[in-house]
Amino acid sequence: MAKEYEATRGKRVVSWLMGKMARLGVGGFAVLTTTGRSSGRPRSVTVSPITSQGIEYLVSPYGDSGWVLNLRADPSATLSRGGHDRRVTLEEVTGKQDQVVDAYYRREPFARQFMDLPEDPSPADFKAASESFPVFRVDEG
Repeated sequence: MAKEYEATRGKRVVSWLMGKMARLGVGGFAVLTTTGRSSGRPRSVTVSPITSQGIEYLVSPYGDSGWVLNLRADPSATLSRGGHDRRVTLEEVTGKQDQVVDAYYRREPFARQFMDLPEDPSPADFKAASESFPVFRVDEG
Protein backbone atom coordinates (compact mmCIF):
# COMPACT_ATOMS: atom_id res chain seq x y z
CA MET A 1 0.00 0.00 0.00
CA ALA A 2 1.32 3.44 -0.90
CA LYS A 3 2.12 5.99 1.75
CA GLU A 4 -0.38 8.79 2.10
CA TYR A 5 1.12 12.15 1.25
CA GLU A 6 1.17 14.50 4.21
CA ALA A 7 2.39 18.07 3.79
CA THR A 8 4.77 18.15 6.73
CA ARG A 9 6.96 21.14 7.51
CA GLY A 10 9.95 19.41 5.92
CA LYS A 11 8.04 18.65 2.72
CA ARG A 12 6.82 22.23 2.54
CA VAL A 13 10.43 23.43 2.79
CA VAL A 14 11.50 21.01 0.04
CA SER A 15 8.56 22.15 -2.12
CA TRP A 16 9.55 25.78 -1.54
CA LEU A 17 13.15 24.99 -2.58
CA MET A 18 11.92 23.17 -5.69
CA GLY A 19 9.81 26.22 -6.55
CA LYS A 20 12.87 28.45 -6.20
CA MET A 21 14.83 26.07 -8.44
CA ALA A 22 12.04 26.18 -11.04
CA ARG A 23 11.96 29.96 -10.96
CA LEU A 24 15.74 29.97 -11.54
CA GLY A 25 15.49 27.36 -14.31
CA VAL A 26 17.45 24.74 -12.36
CA GLY A 27 16.38 21.09 -12.55
CA GLY A 28 13.33 19.75 -14.34
CA PHE A 29 10.79 21.60 -12.23
CA ALA A 30 8.22 24.22 -13.18
CA VAL A 31 5.70 26.27 -11.24
CA LEU A 32 2.10 25.63 -12.24
CA THR A 33 -0.32 28.45 -11.45
CA THR A 34 -4.00 27.59 -11.66
CA THR A 35 -7.14 29.47 -10.67
CA GLY A 36 -8.59 28.27 -7.37
CA ARG A 37 -11.87 26.48 -8.09
CA SER A 38 -13.56 27.99 -5.01
CA SER A 39 -11.60 31.14 -4.26
CA GLY A 40 -10.86 32.26 -7.81
CA ARG A 41 -7.38 33.23 -6.60
CA PRO A 42 -4.12 32.13 -8.22
CA ARG A 43 -2.78 28.89 -6.73
CA SER A 44 0.81 27.80 -7.41
CA VAL A 45 2.45 24.42 -7.00
CA THR A 46 5.78 22.99 -8.13
CA VAL A 47 5.40 20.27 -10.75
CA SER A 48 7.74 18.09 -12.78
CA PRO A 49 6.62 18.13 -16.42
CA ILE A 50 7.49 15.08 -18.48
CA THR A 51 7.76 14.71 -22.24
CA SER A 52 6.64 11.46 -23.83
CA GLN A 53 6.69 10.94 -27.61
CA GLY A 54 7.27 14.67 -28.10
CA ILE A 55 4.26 15.75 -26.02
CA GLU A 56 4.54 17.52 -22.66
CA TYR A 57 2.45 16.20 -19.75
CA LEU A 58 1.85 16.80 -16.06
CA VAL A 59 1.22 13.78 -13.79
CA SER A 60 -0.29 13.89 -10.32
CA PRO A 61 1.27 11.04 -8.33
CA TYR A 62 -0.99 11.98 -5.40
CA GLY A 63 -4.29 11.44 -7.22
CA ASP A 64 -6.94 14.16 -7.22
CA SER A 65 -4.81 16.85 -5.60
CA GLY A 66 -5.81 20.52 -5.41
CA TRP A 67 -4.16 21.48 -8.69
CA VAL A 68 -5.94 18.62 -10.46
CA LEU A 69 -9.32 19.76 -9.16
CA ASN A 70 -8.52 23.36 -10.13
CA LEU A 71 -7.61 22.30 -13.69
CA ARG A 72 -10.80 20.30 -14.03
CA ALA A 73 -12.74 23.47 -13.16
CA ASP A 74 -10.61 25.76 -15.38
CA PRO A 75 -8.00 24.17 -17.69
CA SER A 76 -6.12 27.41 -18.41
CA ALA A 77 -2.96 27.94 -16.38
CA THR A 78 0.58 29.31 -16.40
CA LEU A 79 3.76 27.23 -16.35
CA SER A 80 6.81 29.16 -15.17
CA ARG A 81 10.44 28.12 -15.38
CA GLY A 82 13.62 30.16 -15.33
CA GLY A 83 11.81 33.50 -15.43
CA HIS A 84 9.71 32.54 -18.46
CA ASP A 85 5.94 32.26 -18.13
CA ARG A 86 3.89 30.23 -20.60
CA ARG A 87 0.12 30.46 -20.84
CA VAL A 88 -1.09 26.89 -21.32
CA THR A 89 -4.27 24.89 -21.50
CA LEU A 90 -4.21 21.46 -19.89
CA GLU A 91 -6.40 18.68 -21.17
CA GLU A 92 -6.89 15.59 -19.04
CA VAL A 93 -5.84 12.41 -20.81
CA THR A 94 -7.88 9.27 -20.33
CA GLY A 95 -7.42 5.76 -21.61
CA LYS A 96 -3.77 5.81 -22.70
CA GLN A 97 -1.99 7.51 -19.83
CA ASP A 98 -0.18 4.34 -18.66
CA GLN A 99 2.93 5.08 -20.79
CA VAL A 100 3.16 8.59 -19.38
CA VAL A 101 2.70 7.34 -15.81
CA ASP A 102 5.39 4.69 -16.46
CA ALA A 103 7.87 7.34 -17.70
CA TYR A 104 7.06 9.62 -14.76
CA TYR A 105 7.45 6.80 -12.23
CA ARG A 106 10.86 5.85 -13.59
CA ARG A 107 12.09 9.48 -13.59
CA GLU A 108 10.72 10.66 -10.22
CA PRO A 109 11.99 8.46 -7.36
CA PHE A 110 10.50 10.71 -4.65
CA ALA A 111 6.95 10.22 -5.95
CA ARG A 112 7.21 6.42 -6.12
CA GLN A 113 6.50 5.97 -2.42
CA PHE A 114 3.08 7.60 -2.89
CA MET A 115 2.13 5.60 -5.98
CA ASP A 116 0.42 2.29 -5.23
CA LEU A 117 2.59 0.17 -7.53
CA PRO A 118 4.87 -2.84 -6.98
CA GLU A 119 8.59 -2.21 -6.50
CA ASP A 120 9.42 -3.15 -10.12
CA PRO A 121 6.13 -2.56 -11.96
CA SER A 122 5.32 -4.15 -15.29
CA PRO A 123 3.43 -2.45 -18.14
CA ALA A 124 0.31 -4.30 -16.95
CA ASP A 125 0.75 -2.77 -13.46
CA PHE A 126 0.85 0.73 -14.98
CA LYS A 127 -2.20 -0.01 -17.11
CA ALA A 128 -4.15 -1.24 -14.08
CA ALA A 129 -3.18 1.70 -11.86
CA SER A 130 -2.94 4.57 -14.34
CA GLU A 131 -6.46 5.89 -13.66
CA SER A 132 -5.33 6.63 -10.09
CA PHE A 133 -2.81 9.18 -11.39
CA PRO A 134 -4.39 12.05 -13.33
CA VAL A 135 -2.43 13.01 -16.46
CA PHE A 136 -2.80 16.31 -18.31
CA ARG A 137 -1.47 17.13 -21.78
CA VAL A 138 0.09 20.59 -21.93
CA ASP A 139 -1.04 22.68 -24.90
CA GLU A 140 0.28 26.16 -25.64
CA GLY A 141 -2.17 29.03 -25.24
